[in-house]
Amino acid sequence: MPETAGGRGPQAAEAGGHYEELLRAISMINAAITNSGLYSPSHPQVGQYVEKAHAALSALLATRNEITLLVIGSDVIADNQPLAAVGSSGAFLQSFVRVLKRKSVERLSFLAGMPKEELQTIISELAAGPAVPVRSRPTIKIGRVEVRVRSSDERPTGTGPAGEAGGAGVPPDVLQELQELTATELDELKELYHRIKQHRQISVRGIEDIVKGFIKSFRQEVNPLAILASLKSTHEYTFTHVANVGILTMSQAESMGFTGEHLHQIGVASLLHDVGKLFIPEEILNKPGKLTDAERKIMESHTVKGARHLTGLEGIPKLAVLAALEHHIKFDGSGYPTVRGGWKPNIASQMIAISDVFDAMRSKRGYQDAQPLEKIESVLRNGSGKAFNPLLVDHFLKLIKK
Repeated sequence: MPETAGGRGPQAAEAGGHYEELLRAISMINAAITNSGLYSPSHPQVGQYVEKAHAALSALLATRNEITLLVIGSDVIADNQPLAAVGSSGAFLQSFVRVLKRKSVERLSFLAGMPKEELQTIISELAAGPAVPVRSRPTIKIGRVEVRVRSSDERPTGTGPAGEAGGAGVPPDVLQELQELTATELDELKELYHRIKQHRQISVRGIEDIVKGFIKSFRQEVNPLAILASLKSTHEYTFTHVANVGILTMSQAESMGFTGEHLHQIGVASLLHDVGKLFIPEEILNKPGKLTDAERKIMESHTVKGARHLTGLEGIPKLAVLAALEHHIKFDGSGYPTVRGGWKPNIASQMIAISDVFDAMRSKRGYQDAQPLEKIESVLRNGSGKAFNPLLVDHFLKLIKK
Protein backbone atom coordinates (compact mmCIF):
# COMPACT_ATOMS: atom_id res chain seq x y z
CA MET A 1 0.00 0.00 0.00
CA PRO A 2 1.35 3.43 -0.85
CA GLU A 3 2.66 6.16 1.37
CA THR A 4 0.03 8.84 1.50
CA ALA A 5 -0.42 12.32 2.84
CA GLY A 6 -1.75 12.61 6.35
CA GLY A 7 -4.54 15.01 5.35
CA ARG A 8 -8.14 14.01 4.78
CA GLY A 9 -9.28 17.06 2.76
CA PRO A 10 -10.44 17.07 -0.85
CA GLN A 11 -6.99 17.93 -2.19
CA ALA A 12 -5.56 14.59 -1.05
CA ALA A 13 -8.31 12.58 -2.69
CA GLU A 14 -8.39 14.82 -5.74
CA ALA A 15 -4.73 13.99 -6.36
CA GLY A 16 -5.85 10.37 -6.60
CA GLY A 17 -8.30 11.29 -9.35
CA HIS A 18 -11.37 13.52 -9.96
CA TYR A 19 -12.53 13.89 -6.36
CA GLU A 20 -15.56 16.07 -7.02
CA GLU A 21 -16.83 13.91 -9.89
CA LEU A 22 -16.58 10.78 -7.72
CA LEU A 23 -18.52 12.46 -4.92
CA ARG A 24 -21.15 13.48 -7.50
CA ALA A 25 -21.43 9.89 -8.75
CA ILE A 26 -21.88 8.57 -5.22
CA SER A 27 -24.49 11.22 -4.41
CA MET A 28 -26.47 10.26 -7.53
CA ILE A 29 -26.26 6.53 -6.69
CA ASN A 30 -27.41 7.25 -3.15
CA ALA A 31 -30.28 9.39 -4.42
CA ALA A 32 -31.32 6.63 -6.84
CA ILE A 33 -31.32 4.10 -3.97
CA THR A 34 -33.35 6.42 -1.72
CA ASN A 35 -35.92 7.15 -4.43
CA SER A 36 -36.21 3.46 -5.30
CA GLY A 37 -37.41 2.95 -1.73
CA LEU A 38 -39.83 5.89 -1.91
CA TYR A 39 -41.24 5.07 -5.34
CA SER A 40 -40.06 2.06 -7.35
CA PRO A 41 -36.88 1.12 -9.26
CA SER A 42 -38.67 1.88 -12.54
CA HIS A 43 -39.90 5.36 -11.52
CA PRO A 44 -38.72 8.22 -13.83
CA GLN A 45 -37.21 10.04 -10.85
CA VAL A 46 -34.97 7.03 -10.15
CA GLY A 47 -34.09 6.84 -13.84
CA GLN A 48 -32.84 10.44 -13.81
CA TYR A 49 -30.47 9.75 -10.95
CA VAL A 50 -29.22 6.52 -12.56
CA GLU A 51 -28.56 8.46 -15.76
CA LYS A 52 -26.54 11.11 -13.91
CA ALA A 53 -24.61 8.53 -11.87
CA HIS A 54 -23.76 6.59 -15.02
CA ALA A 55 -22.58 9.75 -16.79
CA ALA A 56 -20.32 10.73 -13.87
CA LEU A 57 -18.81 7.24 -13.57
CA SER A 58 -18.35 6.93 -17.34
CA ALA A 59 -16.44 10.23 -17.37
CA LEU A 60 -14.10 8.90 -14.69
CA LEU A 61 -13.71 5.53 -16.42
CA ALA A 62 -12.70 7.23 -19.64
CA THR A 63 -9.24 7.78 -18.11
CA ARG A 64 -8.88 4.60 -16.03
CA ASN A 65 -9.85 0.95 -16.15
CA GLU A 66 -11.44 0.67 -12.72
CA ILE A 67 -12.86 2.68 -9.83
CA THR A 68 -12.99 0.83 -6.52
CA LEU A 69 -14.78 2.01 -3.39
CA LEU A 70 -13.99 0.34 -0.06
CA VAL A 71 -16.01 0.69 3.14
CA ILE A 72 -13.70 0.89 6.17
CA GLY A 73 -15.47 1.70 9.41
CA SER A 74 -17.56 4.77 8.63
CA ASP A 75 -15.37 5.88 5.70
CA VAL A 76 -15.60 5.36 1.96
CA ILE A 77 -12.06 4.81 0.62
CA ALA A 78 -11.06 5.59 -2.98
CA ASP A 79 -7.54 5.86 -4.39
CA ASN A 80 -6.33 4.83 -0.91
CA GLN A 81 -7.83 8.00 0.62
CA PRO A 82 -11.01 8.47 2.66
CA LEU A 83 -13.53 10.60 0.78
CA ALA A 84 -13.86 13.60 3.07
CA ALA A 85 -17.26 15.09 3.75
CA VAL A 86 -17.61 18.62 2.38
CA GLY A 87 -20.75 20.59 3.21
CA SER A 88 -23.84 18.50 2.57
CA SER A 89 -21.79 15.55 1.25
CA GLY A 90 -21.42 14.20 4.80
CA ALA A 91 -25.07 13.14 4.95
CA PHE A 92 -25.16 11.22 1.67
CA LEU A 93 -21.78 9.59 2.29
CA GLN A 94 -22.97 8.24 5.64
CA SER A 95 -26.24 7.14 4.05
CA PHE A 96 -24.28 5.35 1.31
CA VAL A 97 -22.12 3.59 3.92
CA ARG A 98 -25.22 2.44 5.80
CA VAL A 99 -26.74 1.00 2.61
CA LEU A 100 -23.57 -0.93 1.72
CA LYS A 101 -23.17 -2.26 5.26
CA ARG A 102 -26.82 -3.32 5.38
CA LYS A 103 -26.23 -5.36 2.23
CA SER A 104 -22.85 -6.69 3.51
CA VAL A 105 -20.95 -4.96 0.69
CA GLU A 106 -17.40 -3.91 1.57
CA ARG A 107 -16.06 -3.38 -1.95
CA LEU A 108 -17.77 -1.91 -5.01
CA SER A 109 -15.75 -1.80 -8.25
CA PHE A 110 -16.89 -0.19 -11.50
CA LEU A 111 -15.04 -1.26 -14.66
CA ALA A 112 -14.55 0.58 -17.93
CA GLY A 113 -17.33 -0.02 -20.46
CA MET A 114 -20.04 -0.32 -17.79
CA PRO A 115 -23.52 -0.16 -19.38
CA LYS A 116 -26.24 1.85 -17.69
CA GLU A 117 -28.43 -1.26 -17.36
CA GLU A 118 -25.92 -2.97 -15.05
CA LEU A 119 -25.71 0.10 -12.81
CA GLN A 120 -29.51 0.28 -12.66
CA THR A 121 -29.71 -3.41 -11.65
CA ILE A 122 -27.11 -3.00 -8.90
CA ILE A 123 -28.92 0.06 -7.55
CA SER A 124 -32.21 -1.89 -7.49
CA GLU A 125 -30.55 -4.71 -5.52
CA LEU A 126 -28.99 -2.24 -3.06
CA ALA A 127 -32.39 -0.62 -2.53
CA ALA A 128 -34.18 -3.94 -2.01
CA GLY A 129 -34.72 -5.69 1.31
CA PRO A 130 -32.19 -7.98 3.03
CA ALA A 131 -33.55 -11.09 1.30
CA VAL A 132 -32.37 -9.79 -2.10
CA PRO A 133 -28.61 -10.33 -2.55
CA VAL A 134 -26.36 -7.91 -4.41
CA ARG A 135 -24.55 -9.82 -7.15
CA SER A 136 -21.53 -8.96 -9.26
CA ARG A 137 -22.02 -8.16 -12.93
CA PRO A 138 -19.45 -8.26 -15.76
CA THR A 139 -18.49 -4.61 -15.24
CA ILE A 140 -19.55 -4.08 -11.60
CA LYS A 141 -17.87 -6.25 -8.98
CA ILE A 142 -19.20 -6.73 -5.45
CA GLY A 143 -17.00 -8.09 -2.72
CA ARG A 144 -16.37 -8.46 0.97
CA VAL A 145 -13.81 -10.16 3.17
CA GLU A 146 -15.39 -13.38 4.34
CA VAL A 147 -14.46 -15.76 7.10
CA ARG A 148 -14.68 -19.30 5.81
CA VAL A 149 -15.13 -21.97 8.46
CA ARG A 150 -15.51 -25.63 7.50
CA SER A 151 -18.44 -27.41 9.08
CA SER A 152 -18.12 -30.84 10.59
CA ASP A 153 -19.40 -32.64 7.49
CA GLU A 154 -16.73 -31.11 5.21
CA ARG A 155 -13.51 -33.02 4.75
CA PRO A 156 -10.19 -31.77 3.39
CA THR A 157 -9.18 -33.22 0.06
CA GLY A 158 -5.45 -32.67 0.35
CA THR A 159 -5.47 -30.91 -3.03
CA GLY A 160 -6.02 -27.37 -4.15
CA PRO A 161 -4.88 -24.19 -2.40
CA ALA A 162 -3.42 -24.61 1.05
CA GLY A 163 -6.19 -22.62 2.64
CA GLU A 164 -8.65 -25.32 1.57
CA ALA A 165 -6.82 -28.33 2.93
CA GLY A 166 -5.79 -29.90 6.17
CA GLY A 167 -7.41 -30.43 9.55
CA ALA A 168 -10.63 -31.66 11.02
CA GLY A 169 -13.94 -29.90 10.53
CA VAL A 170 -15.52 -27.50 12.99
CA PRO A 171 -18.47 -28.71 15.11
CA PRO A 172 -21.71 -27.00 14.06
CA ASP A 173 -22.25 -25.37 17.48
CA VAL A 174 -18.85 -23.63 17.18
CA LEU A 175 -19.10 -22.56 13.53
CA GLN A 176 -21.25 -19.43 13.95
CA GLU A 177 -19.28 -18.19 16.97
CA LEU A 178 -15.99 -18.47 15.04
CA GLN A 179 -17.42 -16.60 12.06
CA GLU A 180 -18.76 -13.74 14.17
CA LEU A 181 -15.58 -13.37 16.24
CA THR A 182 -13.13 -13.42 13.36
CA ALA A 183 -15.24 -11.16 11.11
CA THR A 184 -15.40 -8.59 13.92
CA GLU A 185 -11.63 -8.61 14.35
CA LEU A 186 -11.16 -8.16 10.58
CA ASP A 187 -13.29 -5.01 10.62
CA GLU A 188 -11.34 -3.60 13.55
CA LEU A 189 -8.02 -4.50 11.93
CA LYS A 190 -8.97 -2.62 8.75
CA GLU A 191 -9.80 0.48 10.76
CA LEU A 192 -6.51 0.19 12.67
CA TYR A 193 -4.39 0.03 9.50
CA HIS A 194 -6.18 2.97 7.92
CA ARG A 195 -5.59 5.05 11.04
CA ILE A 196 -1.88 4.21 10.89
CA LYS A 197 -1.74 5.03 7.18
CA GLN A 198 -3.29 8.43 7.86
CA HIS A 199 -0.78 9.02 10.69
CA ARG A 200 -3.63 9.17 13.16
CA GLN A 201 -3.31 8.10 16.78
CA ILE A 202 -4.02 4.43 17.51
CA SER A 203 -4.91 2.80 20.80
CA VAL A 204 -2.75 -0.04 22.06
CA ARG A 205 -5.79 -1.21 23.96
CA GLY A 206 -7.64 -1.48 20.66
CA ILE A 207 -4.92 -3.75 19.23
CA GLU A 208 -4.98 -5.87 22.37
CA ASP A 209 -8.76 -6.23 22.06
CA ILE A 210 -8.31 -7.55 18.51
CA VAL A 211 -5.76 -10.07 19.81
CA LYS A 212 -8.15 -11.18 22.56
CA GLY A 213 -10.89 -11.66 19.98
CA PHE A 214 -8.70 -13.89 17.83
CA ILE A 215 -7.56 -15.92 20.84
CA LYS A 216 -11.20 -16.52 21.79
CA SER A 217 -11.73 -18.13 18.39
CA PHE A 218 -9.05 -20.77 19.01
CA ARG A 219 -10.14 -24.27 19.96
CA GLN A 220 -7.78 -27.13 20.66
CA GLU A 221 -9.66 -29.37 18.23
CA VAL A 222 -9.77 -26.76 15.45
CA ASN A 223 -7.14 -26.52 12.75
CA PRO A 224 -6.14 -22.82 12.41
CA LEU A 225 -6.63 -23.07 8.64
CA ALA A 226 -10.34 -23.44 9.31
CA ILE A 227 -10.68 -19.86 10.56
CA LEU A 228 -8.49 -18.00 8.08
CA ALA A 229 -10.02 -15.09 6.22
CA SER A 230 -10.76 -15.73 2.56
CA LEU A 231 -9.28 -13.30 0.04
CA LYS A 232 -11.86 -11.97 -2.40
CA SER A 233 -9.93 -9.13 -4.00
CA THR A 234 -6.40 -7.77 -4.32
CA HIS A 235 -7.76 -4.65 -2.61
CA GLU A 236 -8.31 -6.72 0.55
CA TYR A 237 -4.94 -8.47 0.59
CA THR A 238 -3.26 -6.33 3.24
CA PHE A 239 -6.04 -6.82 5.79
CA THR A 240 -6.61 -10.52 5.22
CA HIS A 241 -2.88 -11.29 5.10
CA VAL A 242 -2.18 -9.50 8.36
CA ALA A 243 -5.17 -11.16 10.03
CA ASN A 244 -4.13 -14.60 8.78
CA VAL A 245 -0.52 -14.16 9.88
CA GLY A 246 -1.88 -13.18 13.29
CA ILE A 247 -4.13 -16.24 13.50
CA LEU A 248 -1.37 -18.62 12.39
CA THR A 249 1.26 -17.08 14.65
CA MET A 250 -0.97 -16.99 17.73
CA SER A 251 -1.99 -20.58 17.04
CA GLN A 252 1.68 -21.58 16.91
CA ALA A 253 2.48 -19.70 20.10
CA GLU A 254 -0.50 -21.00 22.07
CA SER A 255 0.12 -24.62 21.04
CA MET A 256 3.77 -24.23 22.14
CA GLY A 257 2.69 -23.16 25.60
CA PHE A 258 2.76 -19.37 25.44
CA THR A 259 0.02 -17.89 27.61
CA GLY A 260 -1.09 -14.65 29.20
CA GLU A 261 0.95 -11.52 28.54
CA HIS A 262 3.53 -13.37 26.42
CA LEU A 263 0.82 -14.67 24.07
CA HIS A 264 -0.80 -11.24 23.84
CA GLN A 265 2.48 -9.52 22.99
CA ILE A 266 3.16 -12.10 20.27
CA GLY A 267 -0.34 -11.42 18.93
CA VAL A 268 0.23 -7.65 18.84
CA ALA A 269 3.60 -8.17 17.13
CA SER A 270 2.09 -10.46 14.47
CA LEU A 271 -0.72 -8.01 13.65
CA LEU A 272 1.72 -5.11 13.26
CA HIS A 273 4.60 -6.94 11.55
CA ASP A 274 3.85 -5.56 8.07
CA VAL A 275 2.95 -2.00 9.05
CA GLY A 276 5.96 -0.73 7.08
CA LYS A 277 4.23 -1.70 3.81
CA LEU A 278 1.83 1.17 4.38
CA PHE A 279 4.74 3.40 3.36
CA ILE A 280 5.70 1.55 0.16
CA PRO A 281 4.24 2.78 -3.18
CA GLU A 282 1.35 0.67 -4.39
CA GLU A 283 2.83 0.29 -7.87
CA ILE A 284 5.76 -1.58 -6.29
CA LEU A 285 3.66 -3.64 -3.86
CA ASN A 286 1.33 -4.84 -6.62
CA LYS A 287 3.70 -4.96 -9.57
CA PRO A 288 2.77 -8.05 -11.63
CA GLY A 289 6.31 -8.79 -12.84
CA LYS A 290 9.75 -9.02 -11.32
CA LEU A 291 10.95 -6.01 -9.35
CA THR A 292 13.98 -4.08 -10.52
CA ASP A 293 16.95 -3.82 -8.17
CA ALA A 294 15.89 -0.29 -7.23
CA GLU A 295 12.28 -1.37 -6.62
CA ARG A 296 13.39 -4.33 -4.53
CA LYS A 297 15.49 -2.03 -2.38
CA ILE A 298 12.44 0.14 -1.75
CA MET A 299 10.31 -2.93 -0.99
CA GLU A 300 12.84 -4.29 1.47
CA SER A 301 12.90 -0.97 3.32
CA HIS A 302 9.45 -1.76 4.76
CA THR A 303 10.99 -3.61 7.69
CA VAL A 304 13.03 -0.64 8.87
CA LYS A 305 10.20 1.81 8.12
CA GLY A 306 7.76 -0.31 10.08
CA ALA A 307 10.05 -0.64 13.10
CA ARG A 308 10.77 3.10 13.03
CA HIS A 309 7.06 3.97 12.87
CA LEU A 310 6.15 1.63 15.74
CA THR A 311 8.96 3.04 17.87
CA GLY A 312 7.20 6.39 17.74
CA LEU A 313 3.83 5.04 18.93
CA GLU A 314 3.09 5.20 22.62
CA GLY A 315 2.55 1.91 24.44
CA ILE A 316 3.59 -0.43 21.59
CA PRO A 317 5.50 -3.41 23.06
CA LYS A 318 9.17 -3.67 22.10
CA LEU A 319 8.46 -7.14 20.72
CA ALA A 320 6.27 -5.58 18.01
CA VAL A 321 9.10 -3.22 16.97
CA LEU A 322 11.50 -6.16 16.88
CA ALA A 323 9.15 -8.35 14.81
CA ALA A 324 8.55 -5.56 12.28
CA LEU A 325 12.32 -5.27 11.85
CA GLU A 326 13.18 -8.99 11.92
CA HIS A 327 10.45 -10.93 10.12
CA HIS A 328 12.50 -11.13 6.89
CA ILE A 329 15.76 -12.01 8.65
CA LYS A 330 16.27 -15.72 8.12
CA PHE A 331 17.14 -18.29 10.74
CA ASP A 332 20.76 -18.38 9.51
CA GLY A 333 21.07 -14.57 9.71
CA SER A 334 20.70 -13.85 5.98
CA GLY A 335 17.76 -11.99 4.49
CA TYR A 336 17.03 -8.34 5.19
CA PRO A 337 17.78 -5.91 6.69
CA THR A 338 21.47 -6.81 6.90
CA VAL A 339 22.48 -7.38 10.52
CA ARG A 340 25.66 -8.13 12.42
CA GLY A 341 27.02 -11.67 12.32
CA GLY A 342 25.47 -14.06 14.81
CA TRP A 343 22.16 -12.18 15.06
CA LYS A 344 19.28 -14.58 15.70
CA PRO A 345 15.73 -13.29 15.22
CA ASN A 346 13.44 -13.43 18.25
CA ILE A 347 11.31 -16.58 18.41
CA ALA A 348 8.19 -14.46 17.75
CA SER A 349 9.80 -13.14 14.56
CA GLN A 350 10.69 -16.72 13.57
CA MET A 351 7.07 -17.84 13.98
CA ILE A 352 5.81 -14.81 12.05
CA ALA A 353 8.24 -15.60 9.20
CA ILE A 354 6.72 -19.07 8.77
CA SER A 355 3.14 -17.76 8.95
CA ASP A 356 4.01 -14.95 6.53
CA VAL A 357 5.41 -17.27 3.85
CA PHE A 358 2.60 -19.79 4.29
CA ASP A 359 -0.23 -17.28 3.87
CA ALA A 360 1.48 -15.40 1.03
CA MET A 361 1.82 -18.66 -0.94
CA ARG A 362 -1.73 -19.83 -0.23
CA SER A 363 -3.25 -16.53 -1.45
CA LYS A 364 -4.20 -15.83 -5.05
CA ARG A 365 -2.96 -12.44 -6.16
CA GLY A 366 -2.62 -10.52 -9.40
CA TYR A 367 0.83 -11.93 -10.09
CA GLN A 368 0.53 -15.45 -8.62
CA ASP A 369 -1.90 -18.33 -8.21
CA ALA A 370 -2.61 -19.92 -4.85
CA GLN A 371 -0.19 -22.76 -4.24
CA PRO A 372 -1.24 -26.24 -3.03
CA LEU A 373 -0.33 -27.37 0.47
CA GLU A 374 2.23 -29.86 -0.86
CA LYS A 375 4.17 -27.08 -2.62
CA ILE A 376 4.19 -24.83 0.44
CA GLU A 377 5.25 -27.70 2.70
CA SER A 378 8.13 -28.39 0.33
CA VAL A 379 9.26 -24.74 0.49
CA LEU A 380 9.14 -24.75 4.29
CA ARG A 381 11.00 -28.05 4.61
CA ASN A 382 13.64 -27.04 2.06
CA GLY A 383 14.19 -23.84 4.03
CA SER A 384 14.35 -25.63 7.37
CA GLY A 385 17.62 -24.83 9.15
CA LYS A 386 18.40 -22.00 6.71
CA ALA A 387 15.45 -19.66 6.26
CA PHE A 388 13.37 -21.15 9.08
CA ASN A 389 13.84 -22.63 12.52
CA PRO A 390 13.61 -26.42 11.88
CA LEU A 391 11.79 -27.11 15.16
CA LEU A 392 9.19 -24.44 14.36
CA VAL A 393 8.70 -25.80 10.84
CA ASP A 394 7.99 -29.30 12.15
CA HIS A 395 5.64 -27.94 14.78
CA PHE A 396 3.78 -25.71 12.29
CA LEU A 397 3.22 -28.49 9.76
CA LYS A 398 1.83 -30.76 12.49
CA LEU A 399 -0.43 -27.93 13.68
CA ILE A 400 -2.04 -27.32 10.28
CA LYS A 401 -2.55 -31.04 9.63
CA LYS A 402 -4.19 -31.96 12.94
